[in-house]
Amino acid sequence: AVALMREQGIDAMYLHAGTSLQYFTGLKWYASERMVGALLTASGVLKFIAPHFELGTLNEYMVHQAEVCGWHEHESPYALLFKMLTDLGVAVADAGTVLAIDESAPFYVFDGLREQGQACRFVNARPVTAACRMRKSAAELALMQQAKDMTLAVHKAVASILHEGISTLEVEAFIDEAHR
Repeated sequence: AVALMREQGIDAMYLHAGTSLQYFTGLKWYASERMVGALLTASGVLKFIAPHFELGTLNEYMVHQAEVCGWHEHESPYALLFKMLTDLGVAVADAGTVLAIDESAPFYVFDGLREQGQACRFVNARPVTAACRMRKSAAELALMQQAKDMTLAVHKAVASILHEGISTLEVEAFIDEAHR
């Protein structure tokens, strides 16, 4: 991701709670009405941002240890994100500064960032996030094939137990157990 960011002239990338945050940091956190995510700079520094009351929980779920910056309910998470950038040496007042926003981030996050960082240029992070997700190692491909083989075996097993009068609950229970 960092190499792609550098190639594309992106200074930093905001990853919102959800699939991108999990993919790039290992942190599984579901999106809510509050801004929770991570900031990745083109120099490779990773920092998390979350409501202050979630810091303990976030630290428990963190896979890759990094600084977590918290904001209180009366504070702006968008202002905090730009303070984080400034502290990392990213010139947020420079019109040439490019901030990529996770394509799954809700509009309210983008709008809050845009309002706070009017001097920055905002771009979609998809050229970075999608490019990374499309590249698969041999190990990743092997895991994907194993998952497909297991799923096919479950489908075949389900077909063998079907009979007139079987309930959907019975089928669902069988599928669940077969996958386990």
